Amino acid sequence: MNYKIIVSKRAQFEILDITDYYFQINLELVYKFYLKLEETYDYLRMYPYFQKRYKEFRVISIKKFPYILVFEIDENNKSVSILSCFHTSQNPEKYPL
Repeated sequence: MNYKIIVSKRAQFEILDITDYYFQINLELVYKFYLKLEETYDYLRMYPYFQKRYKEFRVISIKKFPYILVFEIDENNKSVSILSCFHTSQNPEKYPL
């Protein structure tokens, strides 16, 4: 069964900041980032039970980019809520958990 992906406002703003940054470097990077982000969403739709980090929060990396998606699963609604898109080189104490 496919889970529904819900992206929080916070995560939307973080993703927008990432794409703005990549746009300044190269438009092709924006396209590649979105492609990998969509692949990650597709994976979560099918297999949401990914690595648990803290309490009910889970993470999955975006392949070929230094970001992780922090998310939680709602079994009742069969949904995955993306809470944040976090750069992995930041201080782990800043994890949005």
